Amino acid sequence: MAKTVAFIPARGGSKGIPHKNIVNLAGKPLITYSILAAKNCRFIDSIYTSSDDEKILSVAAQAGSELILRSTDLAQDTTPTNPVITEFIKELGLTDDDIIVVLQPTSPLRKTSHIAEAITLFKSHPEARGLISVYVADNKYFYAYSGANPYLTPLMPEAFKVSRRQDLPSIYLPNGALYIFSVAEFMKEQKVPQTQVVAFVMSLEDSVDIDTPDDLLRAELLLNRSSEE
Repeated sequence: MAKTVAFIPARGGSKGIPHKNIVNLAGKPLITYSILAAKNCRFIDSIYTSSDDEKILSVAAQAGSELILRSTDLAQDTTPTNPVITEFIKELGLTDDDIIVVLQPTSPLRKTSHIAEAITLFKSHPEARGLISVYVADNKYFYAYSGANPYLTPLMPEAFKVSRRQDLPSIYLPNGALYIFSVAEFMKEQKVPQTQVVAFVMSLEDSVDIDTPDDLLRAELLLNRSSEE
């Protein structure tokens, strides 16, 4: 029977915030928010944290995650997530029908309800190759240019330059909180599917991604506000 497995990639190195994945956020290590959100989701069969860092693995174990000690060559600053997922699939012996839910540990506002709703949405679209969580971005970027060497080059077709903003299409940006796909779809190219994917739209506030100390402060304010409501 096919399984639905949560996968949390949590490398040890971090430049902006030392030991970012386990930094204290409103009284809990950052990674704990993702583990607990998955743990409380009835659709998740098991949770795995992949890291090269023993401190992160220890915190993850205490929160209820199973552990994968990541190989050193997949824990470099430039290491993309795709080969880490490939290693995970092979190590666990996952089958084609199994579903992987990737939860980045830097998305503490992603709740159990988000995970459950996203899995339900993904399963309701059997023709989809995957699901990506997004938020609605400002569509003014249709007016953007690149270069200046010395002339500007429109990034979008010229037709958008004469459109009113209310007539422009919506723009959706990935927030990194959720990626869902089957093992079969991932292994076709050994990468997270980027085409024919369902959008799971989250609010801008719930899309906070911890990368800087300012992000940490904003997330703490939002978490404190949520606990007071």
